[in-house]
Amino acid sequence: MQWIPTITLFLFLYPAGWFISQFFYLFNRDISSNNLSIIGTIITFILFLILLPSWGRIRWKTNNLWLYIGLDFKNTVQSLKLFFGGFIFSVFLIIILFIFFLLSGWIDRVDYIKFIQLLNAILLIVGIVFAEEMIFRGWLMEEMVLLVGMRRGMIFQSAIFSLAHYRSDLSLSALILFLTGLFLFGIVLTFRRIIDKGSLWGCIGLHGGLVGIWYLFDSGMVSFSIDTPYFLLGPSRNMVNPIGSVIGIIILLITIFFQRRLFARTGRFLASTVNASSKDETP
Repeated sequence: MQWIPTITLFLFLYPAGWFISQFFYLFNRDISSNNLSIIGTIITFILFLILLPSWGRIRWKTNNLWLYIGLDFKNTVQSLKLFFGGFIFSVFLIIILFIFFLLSGWIDRVDYIKFIQLLNAILLIVGIVFAEEMIFRGWLMEEMVLLVGMRRGMIFQSAIFSLAHYRSDLSLSALILFLTGLFLFGIVLTFRRIIDKGSLWGCIGLHGGLVGIWYLFDSGMVSFSIDTPYFLLGPSRNMVNPIGSVIGIIILLITIFFQRRLFARTGRFLASTVNASSKDETP
């Protein structure tokens, strides 16, 4: 019975966002299906934000929702420290990939960054990545902890995060690599939140850094050789994303190994445990 509210919210939000977005088609018949899908996604997220405070009070019995899901807006210095800590780690991971491809001779050219590309990368971090972290490592992870506990919740949340990025245009082998990489990335981000004592800011920095920097790479900053094996650059020649590459998956596995050791040594817990005392606090 506890699963019903979680499933019901999903079944309500996505159709509601899609339905409302159809009204835009009435005013602009030339709008593309891709733009209509983006509008529907934005509307779905807005509805999610509207419902979230009530969800926190009724479902989680907390009056301090944002702190509960890992978003501390009061302690700005600490939040920025965690964000940039995650961002710097993402730069470190990208540098490892870059050096690997450079030494392998698979980089033809490195170009300068255009301002519009840099602006788009920042918007990716502020918009899409922030929303994804709030939904998956914030709301969904707390739901999974409530329903199945932290360890299994981490697995389920990461699996849902992976499947939510399903691509029908990939071959079976490329899709398996891509979804495996996303699943491991979900584990990495969840461990990051645990190590950061429940804060989402480190996850946002890490996730945003990887997405933003790779966007700059893929927008022309770095030109990869046509001879680069697609399973290393991943996941296919038509979609360059290191999350779905063999080298990317190896790096994620190594990261999880060291995160587990750090977690075992510090004995830190998820936000639902750390912020348990915040349930009775007022915003």
